[in-house]
Amino acid sequence: MESAAFIAVDRGLGGLTLDLVAQRAGVSKGGLIHHFSSKRALIEGLFNYLLALFENSVNEYVAQDTNPRGRFSRAYLMASAFPGNEPNESKLHGAFALAMSNDEPLAVIWREWALAQIVKHSEDAGSAIGRMVRYAADGIWLEACTGAHIDDEKVRATVIERLIELTYSI
Repeated sequence: MESAAFIAVDRGLGGLTLDLVAQRAGVSKGGLIHHFSSKRALIEGLFNYLLALFENSVNEYVAQDTNPRGRFSRAYLMASAFPGNEPNESKLHGAFALAMSNDEPLAVIWREWALAQIVKHSEDAGSAIGRMVRYAADGIWLEACTGAHIDDEKVRATVIERLIELTYSI
């Protein structure tokens, strides 16, 4: 996954090939194909890997939060605003966010994951405030992964703080 992630960041998902991943990982192409039968399977595997990293981060924030009201949206916001320590994680999420815009199978994986998380954490799926916070979290993350973030960290912190306040009314 690390080799595939490096290549995806360096060359984009279009430049990701089984040959390049096998070469970078130091394995035979046949060995890689044993785990990922096609480029598509590799892309979906990488997407699921990133989703698992994000879910782990969300779960860590949920575990630290004693207030169940809006807890998932708060955790989603924090995991989005402060991505994990995996190298280039934000850039990879950016590549997959763009890919989801025209790749229905990836979009379905994301949609099903998000809905399952809302149910798992007993949050109101129809909450307008929950959606607003998660949409804003996506924007905060997109701003960071594109490098177009606000130069004023104080403003960013204030936005995050206000969004957290909103979650208590979900």
